[in-house]
Amino acid sequence: MARSPAILIVDDELRMCASLETLLKSKHYQVSTATCGQDALSLLKATAFDLVILDVHLPDMLGHEILSRIKIKSPDTPVIFITGDANIDSALSALRNGAYDYIRKPFEPDELIRTVENALAQGALLREKEAIDRQLSLSEERYRYLVQNIPDIIYTLDADGNFTFLSEAVEHLLETKVDDLIGKPYSTIVCEADREKAHWFFNERRSGDRISSGLELRLKVTGKTPSREDRFVTVELKSMGIYETSTSDGKKQLVGTHGVIRDINERKRLQTQLHSAQRMEALGTLAGGIAHDFNNLLMGIQGRATLMSMELDESHLHVEHLRAIDDYIRSAKELTNQLLGFARGGKYEVKPTNINKLVHSTATMFGRTRKEISIHIETHDEPIVVESDRRQIEQVLINLFVNAWQAMPDGGDLYLGTEIARLDDEFCMAYQLEPRRYARVSVTDTGIGMDAKILSRIFDPFFTTKEKNRGTGLGLASAFGIVKNHGGAITVFSEKGQGSTFHIYLPVSEKTAVRDIPSDGKITKGSETVLLVDDEDMIIKVGRALLEKLGYRVITANSGDDAVEIVQRMGSEIDLALLDMVMPGMGGGEVFDRIHQICPQMRVILSSGYTLDGQAQLIMQRGCNGFIQKPFILSDLSQKIRQLLDGDEAIE
Repeated sequence: MARSPAILIVDDELRMCASLETLLKSKHYQVSTATCGQDALSLLKATAFDLVILDVHLPDMLGHEILSRIKIKSPDTPVIFITGDANIDSALSALRNGAYDYIRKPFEPDELIRTVENALAQGALLREKEAIDRQLSLSEERYRYLVQNIPDIIYTLDADGNFTFLSEAVEHLLETKVDDLIGKPYSTIVCEADREKAHWFFNERRSGDRISSGLELRLKVTGKTPSREDRFVTVELKSMGIYETSTSDGKKQLVGTHGVIRDINERKRLQTQLHSAQRMEALGTLAGGIAHDFNNLLMGIQGRATLMSMELDESHLHVEHLRAIDDYIRSAKELTNQLLGFARGGKYEVKPTNINKLVHSTATMFGRTRKEISIHIETHDEPIVVESDRRQIEQVLINLFVNAWQAMPDGGDLYLGTEIARLDDEFCMAYQLEPRRYARVSVTDTGIGMDAKILSRIFDPFFTTKEKNRGTGLGLASAFGIVKNHGGAITVFSEKGQGSTFHIYLPVSEKTAVRDIPSDGKITKGSETVLLVDDEDMIIKVGRALLEKLGYRVITANSGDDAVEIVQRMGSEIDLALLDMVMPGMGGGEVFDRIHQICPQMRVILSSGYTLDGQAQLIMQRGCNGFIQKPFILSDLSQKIRQLLDGDEAIE
């Protein structure tokens, strides 16, 4: 078995030494450490190391002195400098004096590992080359086998920048034959937009100063596979100049370049995914706050409209206007629901749901108004149950159906399917899912499809390709947030002219699906005492008027402190509290806990412009009896109050 590479770490910071030692040992390297120059020189004298990681500043000497000793004793041992200096002149000077590379603190673990691997690989190649020079009998085939089995592209260029050698990895990465590139300039495979920086990078080899250790750029995939758009792969390029000493003046002259090309597409994809997740998180917080405040305003408008309609006879000419206002409020509420969905603001009412039936019923409802498309449904043979908010998952499906319909302006086919999938570890890691069984809902259209640029932004909020007034850009962002909040994921596959396929993954539940019973819309009244707690005067005024219309005696509090004082004073005289969750000072959660201590028997309904999740869910788990989201319909509120006061179980 081959010996593991031996690495020496020299750094006066004990924590840095320990961290690097743990990291490198996890990659099965042999690791030694030294915290000063003298200890390092003693280890170097006693042991042959394959690589040295060296701090620029040490307590008893500079790293440059150790570098000089290493180059005298073992000139082929690569040295990687690490520095925390804002001014990196000393590191650059070390590079000019023979160091392999430098890394600035703080650095990412994968950056260090990548640099170590590259340095060791280069050292291995150099040692192999020396062995070939010393032993002419060593087979060229053995060397070629080593190079050709490295997944990275090994290449050499002549002084004019033309390829003189390429390993066979280029055939896999760029889908082109080695023979088709030999003799051609490196610019042949470089994307046009990146050629200038590639030109600068290779020309740098011609000077004595070595400033850059590597370069990220895009190479063209030049295979024969037909494609309407240019394809490229993002790579990291490493190179070293090949010099020849002139016999006349003794100066070194560049005669070529050799180096390594590494595919970093996957790393870039993960970085993009992380940045996208962070951006979505920030936008989600903003969207959730806007939706909450907007729902409070809608509550005031809807409440006033309801009070007016209750005073008017059906024949009054204003009734038509009030109904129109109610319709507008419902549309506005749908918009805030999309914002909250994108913000992953929670689920309203989670129940075990048969996803097969939900897909069937939603598609049937949608198909009644979209006769120009043919809908084909193929569901799993057995019921698939998921824990979900039925209305939110309906919203996700409708958003996908509408997008599919708009992608097929001349009509087409919409294919829907459900099945059970067990996702592999790689997929679960990429989408931050727990390995388990998932319901997979597929939505496939035969529409115009999407290119890579649109696909990269498809779930961004407010991004839309539709004409003005035809879309808000929240549909797919909302779908993404809702599915994510259900512990699932949503993916999309599409090509221009080839249609699109969305896959929704939701965790499978072992529970039995329950039947959804719609509200009958009846308004029920009562005469008990209700405590209304809200910091918004608008909500207090309209809420009091609505509750009094229902026949209740109403006491109001515009802060948590006031609410607790009233409960302490009145105690069991209060039959039910309607409690806002988000208030300055003492929030809804703390107010509920105080009320529960004073009057454990008092019924409490939590009210919020947000949805039932996060903090609200925790309050419900502590014994709160019900939840209602603003703006609420009077009939829903009246029935929740009556059910609780009449002794029914907790309602979510």
